[in-house]
Amino acid sequence: MLNRFRDLMKRLELPDEERDIVYRIIDDNFNAVEVTKAQYAMWRMQNDVTQKAIVGLDIVEDIRVGTTFSIMPEKRNYKPFGTFAFDMTSLDPLVGFSSRYDTWREAERGHRETLDRIRREYARARATDQRAEALAGAAGEVRLAISADLPAMFKVEPRSESEVTVLTPLLRADGTSIELSVSASGAAFTLISSVEASAEDSVSTLENLKPEQVERLCGALGVSAEPGALACRADDASQLGRAIVRLAQAVACVSYLPNASG
Repeated sequence: MLNRFRDLMKRLELPDEERDIVYRIIDDNFNAVEVTKAQYAMWRMQNDVTQKAIVGLDIVEDIRVGTTFSIMPEKRNYKPFGTFAFDMTSLDPLVGFSSRYDTWREAERGHRETLDRIRREYARARATDQRAEALAGAAGEVRLAISADLPAMFKVEPRSESEVTVLTPLLRADGTSIELSVSASGAAFTLISSVEASAEDSVSTLENLKPEQVERLCGALGVSAEPGALACRADDASQLGRAIVRLAQAVACVSYLPNASG
C-alpha cells in the first residue's frame, strides 16, 4: 500500500511551468473542494472516483450524454464539471453539446438542459425529414403522373404536403407564364389557375368577358369558372397530364378572347 501511495505521489509531481495546477475532490456534500496533493491522493485511493464523479449519464436517440466531475488535476481557471456528448453510431464527439460548470448543482441543471436540447433538435430534424418526405411524395406523385403525357418543360415545385405548383411553358397574351396549383386528395386531383385582371386593357380576363364566351370556353375545354380563376378536376393520376394541359390552354384562351367592352 505504501509503495502504491509513493508511486501515485510521484506521478502527480508537476513541472515548474504547471504550478498553477490544483487538486480537487468531491466532498460528502457534492462540493468541489481544493485540497493538497496528499489529500487528493488519499481520496483517490479511498473512493471509487469514477462512479463518485458522475453527475448524470444518459442516452438520447443515438447520443450518449455524460456530465461528470473532472477527477484529474487541472489548471485553476478550468471549471471542475463538464458535459460531453458523442454519437454512438459514429463515435464522433459532439462539441456543440459540451459545457463546463463551477458546481455540482449547475452541472445537474446543465445536464438536464443538454438532454432537453438534444430531444428538441432531434424532434425538429425528424419533423423536417417527415415534411421533406411528404413534399417529395406529393411532388413525386404529380411528376410521375404527368411524365408520360407532358414534356420536361412542365416544372413541378412542392408547396405543401398535398399541393404543388406546375409551371407551364404556355403564356398569356401579355407574355406572362401560366402557373397551375395542383392539390392531391386521395387518388383525385384539383387543379386551379388564377385569371387575374391585367394591367393591360387589351388583355381579357374573366371579369371583362361576356358570360356566353366564358360558358363556351369552359364547356369546350372541360373547366369551370370560379371568382378570378379557372379550375378542373382529375379523378385519378391517369387523367392529370391532360387536365393540366387543358386548364393551361383555357387560361391562355381567356387572355386572347376579345373584351366585352371592345
